[in-house]
Amino acid sequence: MLFRGGSALTAVAFAYAISSMGDQVALVALTLRFYEQGASGVLISALVMAGVLPVVVIGPLAAPLIDRVESRRLITVVTLVQAAFVMVIAFTDHIGVTLLLMAALGAGLAIVSPTLLLLVPVVTGEDRVAHGYGRLEAFRSVGNAVGPALAGLLVVAFGSSAALLVDAVTFVLLAVVLTVVAVRREPVSAVRPRWSHQVREGVTVLSRNRLLATAIPALAAAVVFTATMSVARVFFAREDIGTTNFGYGLVVAAHAVGMVTASVFLAPRVPIAAQPRVLAGAGLLMGLALVVIATIPVLAVALVGFVLTGVANALQGLAIRNLIHAEVPAEVRGRAFASSSAVLNSANLSGTALGGPAVILLGGAASLLVAGIGTVMATLAATPILLRRSPTTGATPTTGLPSPRASVPSEDRAKPTDDRR
Repeated sequence: MLFRGGSALTAVAFAYAISSMGDQVALVALTLRFYEQGASGVLISALVMAGVLPVVVIGPLAAPLIDRVESRRLITVVTLVQAAFVMVIAFTDHIGVTLLLMAALGAGLAIVSPTLLLLVPVVTGEDRVAHGYGRLEAFRSVGNAVGPALAGLLVVAFGSSAALLVDAVTFVLLAVVLTVVAVRREPVSAVRPRWSHQVREGVTVLSRNRLLATAIPALAAAVVFTATMSVARVFFAREDIGTTNFGYGLVVAAHAVGMVTASVFLAPRVPIAAQPRVLAGAGLLMGLALVVIATIPVLAVALVGFVLTGVANALQGLAIRNLIHAEVPAEVRGRAFASSSAVLNSANLSGTALGGPAVILLGGAASLLVAGIGTVMATLAATPILLRRSPTTGATPTTGLPSPRASVPSEDRAKPTDDRR
């Protein structure tokens, strides 16, 4: 049975959510394994870094593959290789091998994530791209929220190896779903420049567009501040609010609830022309929410505030995706997604690294206050350009490169979107 139209979008989003959940299961299971083996905090930090650094470093270098290879086939091959790597990790206790294979998994993620974004317009049709991106992000957020709790249950009941095998199954599931989705994104065969030139195109296409050259660095600067939240939040909840572990769990869940809510109900309804204003507004909402949370250390206020940070987070990420879709020619869009992801993940890593020293020097509440003020300032610096410029109605293809064609069964071309939910 082949999935088409709205059912194809739901199937892909569901499989992506399960795979994201598996990623969280693996990270928690390996963190607990490292801890039980007596690994130092440095090695546990290296475990987290090994999964993210390839997105920053390898992602842009491998990005030409995303534009050159049929998307469904590329995702299927990469996810099956990732499943094999996870199976090896499940049965080895060697820390060095584990870190190396985690880096390989991160490299796969650097390819799969932007490639999935390229499939969305083919599934939804151009007029419902925002809906498609929102659906994908909503399902991914749910998967990320469920994963850690599931990991804890699996490790307690069956051990870390079993939890990792569950992650391997999620990769296989994503590959299977992609093989039965009745859409393909075929790049046009053409003479292409050297690989290094294609890598640079992903960066230059962003830097030469004034709107994107403003939006992406502005969001990256804001992310450096807001990423400290992941470290400061636990100290704020336990020491400034004085809540229990359960209260801290509610605080973390509140952010996830905000992300899912915005992805489902808000982001898909924002027209492309309004995305720059939404990006500016979401940055201000993020910063002001953190300021209020920090200055009024009450659990009820924190829960509402962190719901709002989740809303802002989802709107920011989806606004960037929609702006890249609107502004970048289709034949280099995969590289543009990979390049922007590298920038934003680098900012996230930097902010997370700064979170520890910030908490030591300032404490939880003051760290959140600084994060909020910094986010507001970074957003205000870019707001004049974001409010003045609107996205183009269609990106002009780059010289010498024809646009890719999307292959969809004939019965679906007549009605590219049958999902009205």
